Amino acid sequence: METMNRLGQPINLLAIIAIATSGMGTPVMAGTDITPSESNLKLAQSSLIGQCRATKQQIPIFKTADATSEALRLLAANEQVTLAANSSDANGFISISGPTTGFVHAINLKPCGGNSETPPTKELCRQVIRPSQGLLIRREPSTTATQVGSVAYLGRVTLTTNPATNKTVDNRNWVEIALPAKGWVSNGLLTEQNSNLSYCR
Repeated sequence: METMNRLGQPINLLAIIAIATSGMGTPVMAGTDITPSESNLKLAQSSLIGQCRATKQQIPIFKTADATSEALRLLAANEQVTLAANSSDANGFISISGPTTGFVHAINLKPCGGNSETPPTKELCRQVIRPSQGLLIRREPSTTATQVGSVAYLGRVTLTTNPATNKTVDNRNWVEIALPAKGWVSNGLLTEQNSNLSYCR
């Protein structure tokens, strides 16, 4: 039996609409892209960690998931970040691994891409497969160079060229990347056969 609310609308119909539009199948996407679509449903079924997002406006990166914590840097509008979590917390913060490790308000993020941007080709995409703590992004190919960001374990990077631009410094094989921050990451020690990066799956 339908129960009428004060507006004269059936409550059971409103309940059905609320369930259908609440995004129950896409909870991890609610903070990062509030426009429901078929592509969002597909993204929600896979891990968000390592995915690219762009800022809707100028926003700060906070040290902790708290707006009163230290602001590490200010992101420009349309600047890209790399997600380091599958969902935002109760306060709407989501952790990022690049260009700086920290926290941002997920509602201020949008999918990367658009008319002026070309998505990276699969040939340029690489995934961090070791070490488990992820990789640091350095301004130059050296362990003493300034850190400009980081990439979480299983996070993705975009090479500047294919084949990759490599340099050997500090007994390491360094690879130049364009995203999530422009710089260099270590692809392993010369004394080891294993690489830190693999083709994206």
